[in-house]
Amino acid sequence: MSDLVAIGVPVYRGTAFVAEALRSIQAQTYRNIDVLVSIDGGDEQSADCCRPFLDDSRFKMVMQDRQFGWAENISFLMAKNSGDFWYYHQQDDLVSPDYIETLARYARSTPEAAVVYCDIQAFGDIDNFMSQAPVTGPPALREISLLMSHHPAVAFRGLTRRDALEQAAGVRSNEVECFSADTTWMASVARAGELHRVPRPMYFKRYHADNVHTKWASWPIDKRRKAWQVHCRDMVIEALPAGTTLLERRLIWAAGVARLLLPITGYPQFAAATPERAEAVKGFLSAFGERVSFVETNLESDWQSCSRAAKELLIGC
Repeated sequence: MSDLVAIGVPVYRGTAFVAEALRSIQAQTYRNIDVLVSIDGGDEQSADCCRPFLDDSRFKMVMQDRQFGWAENISFLMAKNSGDFWYYHQQDDLVSPDYIETLARYARSTPEAAVVYCDIQAFGDIDNFMSQAPVTGPPALREISLLMSHHPAVAFRGLTRRDALEQAAGVRSNEVECFSADTTWMASVARAGELHRVPRPMYFKRYHADNVHTKWASWPIDKRRKAWQVHCRDMVIEALPAGTTLLERRLIWAAGVARLLLPITGYPQFAAATPERAEAVKGFLSAFGERVSFVETNLESDWQSCSRAAKELLIGC
């Protein structure tokens, strides 16, 4: 029997597009699927759009009596995974009919891959093609690769193995409306295995005015600055445990603090929000807050020395 692929669909105010998204799932050539739709905040109108699909025994729905928010709702769905593989399907988006079949076939042949993902074609308000290079090699190298060159969460929408999903343990929330928490998850899951790309656009991401990601770009500059600092901090926190030696952990730390100002991360409007290097580094370091002890333990150095090294690295380069 083929592997069971579980699909999590978090829904909130999704009346415009969720039925189309669910039809896209229902049309998959790969039939052994288990679909769980989580309606956030008791949103009855969205639930009404989803109920017709419950006639298909592979589809189930749960109503949340409080508002989780997108990150917590996705984490809820991850925790309910019933399959050998799991993937997140956004309420607005579409996939090609052979999306699961193609990724599952590749995943079966590459057990070293924690996630198998494809390219993304954006449509709607934005017409854009998104791809990410594979993330391979030893764990520390995978984390450094993510920190130095990846931002858009393309792999987040791929097929994730059950053991890797359990190790990643959900989406890390943060204090700035969970900005880029999906990307931080990629650093979490990369500790469990490699991220492999199937070079073909089979996932179609719809952009419109109500997208969470669309709203981020319109934030005031101070909020964008803080969001990026917090995001870089969380990436470092997720990545550091991948270092099995002190040198590896210190290289991960250096890659993390460099990420703060590098335009190659794919979100230049956020990196560009920190034109003064000294201010950027100061804000980044202060974002660690109570997590200072975590960094000191991993780097085997006191926080004052870690801070001084970060300032020298970024302000002096």
